[in-house]
Amino acid sequence: MYILHYVGWVLFFVSAVLMTTVVLLQESKGGGLAEAFGGAGAETFGVKSGGVSKFTFLLAGIFCGSAILISATWNAS
Repeated sequence: MYILHYVGWVLFFVSAVLMTTVVLLQESKGGGLAEAFGGAGAETFGVKSGGVSKFTFLLAGIFCGSAILISATWNAS
């Protein structure tokens, strides 16, 4: 359980740094949050989202999963 706990921490920090980097490097798609609730910002969440968004989603999943792993192994370490 100790090794699993530390693997969770490593995944947590690496995914956090990578996710921050990827989000900052993504190309801006429009007017920001205000436009996301209008018609033109809907394509941000629609079919036109590309590979970078999928990679960001994968990193977010790893980030959340590692946070759950850390929480589950917290008392064991």
